Amino acid sequence: MRLLLAVILIIGIAGVALADNRTTGLAPDKATYQGDNGRDGREGGESWSSAVIISSLPYSDTGATCDNVDDITLPCASSATQDVVYRWTAGASAPVSVSLCGSSYDTGLGVYDANQVNLYCNDDYCGLQSQVDYSATAGQTYYFVVDGYSSNCGSYTLNVTMPEVCDTSCPPGGQPENEPPCGPNYVDNWNGGCNSTPQVFGIICPEEGSMMALFCGMSGTYDNGGISTRDTDWMVCWGTGGVMTFTVCASFPVQLIFIYGTNCSSPTYDYTTGNPFTEVTLSHTIANGAFAWAWVGASTFTGVPCESPYLLTVDGLGTGAGCEVPTQSKTWGGIKNMYK
Repeated sequence: MRLLLAVILIIGIAGVALADNRTTGLAPDKATYQGDNGRDGREGGESWSSAVIISSLPYSDTGATCDNVDDITLPCASSATQDVVYRWTAGASAPVSVSLCGSSYDTGLGVYDANQVNLYCNDDYCGLQSQVDYSATAGQTYYFVVDGYSSNCGSYTLNVTMPEVCDTSCPPGGQPENEPPCGPNYVDNWNGGCNSTPQVFGIICPEEGSMMALFCGMSGTYDNGGISTRDTDWMVCWGTGGVMTFTVCASFPVQLIFIYGTNCSSPTYDYTTGNPFTEVTLSHTIANGAFAWAWVGASTFTGVPCESPYLLTVDGLGTGAGCEVPTQSKTWGGIKNMYK
């Protein structure tokens, strides 16, 4: 089985209103082909210059590539087969999903910038079909190249959509983090967890009469003595004997870690990452009176301004020892690069 290469990361929203250009310049039908060789008159353009313009989202189209020519080689799909091209300009910065799921052949999909430089590429995402979720920027033009793995061509279905966007604003009753803003050479003595010396953790306690809390945090990346560094927030959350759930909506590419083996030397954890304004969730059963750590920070070490907001929702939350922060070992083990 060949290597699955899926480069994901989310954001782009409604396109600006543009004139629709359906000039495709298709090559003549071939005598031999793979796929149905159908020409429905709606498929993507033959080349960069004849790309079909997507004027707004959501957008759907169908077509068949076997009667086209091979103009573009995707870096992730060993593509030496026919392809078609679409063009879209983002009207705002927000999530966008480009999908070939449901197509009839082994597809490849590329996202390129206005200079035809490849940004994202995917071979197999949903079976043998392709999908890219990425972060677009308002005003930027992107090309979507519908291609195939190796010599595969055929009928495709293209859907370009905007995933639902979550809200990072601090709601009434939310617990503000109140950490000082990060910046050049910042030292996190607020809630740096196992990365702090001495170790220091935030604490999240449930709202009165409930088993949940809303935590309003800030994060970012900064230069620390010439080293790209991210502000990581570690919070203690007490269990009730049931399932505890962390849900994060962040304004930046986020990493969430649920640490339920709370030992800085050899922690036990689950983790996930997500695109800006797209919720990520982790759950685990935590014994009554035991505690877990919620870790929230950027999934990258650069490009996230300090004071970028996120909202952490904790459900299945209890209290323990007066919501005091437990004392932990000051040693740090093999996954320091993930946490720092």
